Amino acid sequence: MHRLQDLLGLPLLETETGTQIGQIKDVVLHIEEARVYGVTIDEEKQKAFEMGIAYVDLLSVGRDAVMVRNHSVMQQCAAIFEITSNYYVKELFKKEIITEDGLRLGILVDIFFDTSTGEMKWYQISDSLVSDLLYGRRIMPLPKIQIVGKDTVIVPGEMAKLLHKEE
Repeated sequence: MHRLQDLLGLPLLETETGTQIGQIKDVVLHIEEARVYGVTIDEEKQKAFEMGIAYVDLLSVGRDAVMVRNHSVMQQCAAIFEITSNYYVKELFKKEIITEDGLRLGILVDIFFDTSTGEMKWYQISDSLVSDLLYGRRIMPLPKIQIVGKDTVIVPGEMAKLLHKEE
């Protein structure tokens, strides 16, 4: 299981040439399908439009690099990602998670996912820096239903019972 936060800044390498063609700038998520939809690229040569790669076109996601066969899998983000139903990881992190009953669970700081499928599995939640240091962060399974707002993520009330300390 990998953390999405760990993908940010990783080099993107071509397996055909061994060349670094950019770095992972952000990760695009499809919340309703609970999966990673793709990545956006911070390229050496800046283009007029943002480039990205669909998750299915990534050969592998490793601890130290993300691999693609060649640069031809890069496309304009507008051509790959549906603008209305996707969220960027950097936009989601630091949102408050609140149950529909009005209980604050904490702040979303990371998401765990399966690298082979791109399926999102767990939210990592922080209460505060002091709480993180004293007790550690907590995790909860990804809710089946959630509302992502400008400042908050609203989850079903029963998610509070599923929140537990990260091991």
